[in-house]
Amino acid sequence: MSHDIALTKETSGEFSDCTSCEKRAIWVSVLLNLALTIFKAVIGVFSGSKAVLGDALYSLKDFVASLAVLIGVRVSNKPADENHPYGHGKIEYVVVFLISILIIGASVFLFVHSVKNLWLAFDGHHMSPPKFIAFFAAVISVIANYKLSGYLRCVGTRLKSPAILASAEHNHSDATSSILVAGSILGARFGFYFLDPLAAAIETVDLLRLSVNMLNHSLTGMLDSSESADVKEEIRSVVGLVPGVRGIPMLKSRRVGQNKWIDIIIKVDQDRSVEEGHRIGLHVEQTLKKAIGNIAGITLSVEPEVK
Repeated sequence: MSHDIALTKETSGEFSDCTSCEKRAIWVSVLLNLALTIFKAVIGVFSGSKAVLGDALYSLKDFVASLAVLIGVRVSNKPADENHPYGHGKIEYVVVFLISILIIGASVFLFVHSVKNLWLAFDGHHMSPPKFIAFFAAVISVIANYKLSGYLRCVGTRLKSPAILASAEHNHSDATSSILVAGSILGARFGFYFLDPLAAAIETVDLLRLSVNMLNHSLTGMLDSSESADVKEEIRSVVGLVPGVRGIPMLKSRRVGQNKWIDIIIKVDQDRSVEEGHRIGLHVEQTLKKAIGNIAGITLSVEPEVK
């Protein structure tokens, strides 16, 4: 005997308030990171600072991270429908994949030009330092990112949201990068012209590393990669404690956006009636929902254990 079990999320007033707070924080993160990206890109071009342009790419990376979280909340968590029986979780992976390619391309372009300017500076060519407005842009970036990081950390801690806490870390690292940029611009203004392209080269190397990681993560999600062995072992342990479960001959679990989809077969005594097997299956569903969390759906089959 077998049946499919679809998980449903019950909402309460408190849950609704938390969700509203979460969406507000994510929107603030998306809009502010986008504004910082545009602001620093414009100032970087106007001032001639390669370091500020590199800093703009950091903000673009933060924008992508916050956008992925927003998609996870607004789109990926939509319930499955007739056209999307496994939900909408892959959309965030597609977005991250496309924009990470854009960041990699821009980082390579900026790296080449930064190394060229660095070579010219060390070769004795006269170079003009970036306009001083670049320094103020870096300072504004430091303040904005620290403020946003603190806000997101507060909301993420209250809601126990790993995604929002991760966004807070992204903005904190961006603030640190902006401090490096501000220092390089000041140094360039005092005659150390190589500092601006050097800071940009360092930034682009780090951005390439981060972007490749983002690209690999998105490919893993789009290709239905399995959950880790630790997660599967945790699922087995939880299900094994449910009364009436005699074995788990098959267990598969894969990522669907920020959530998991579980395919599982459980064994029950062959003397059990269909109704009793159904009740055990429902108990398994409820137990997994409480113990594991972030489950998009469960396909569960109940089979008799032949003695």
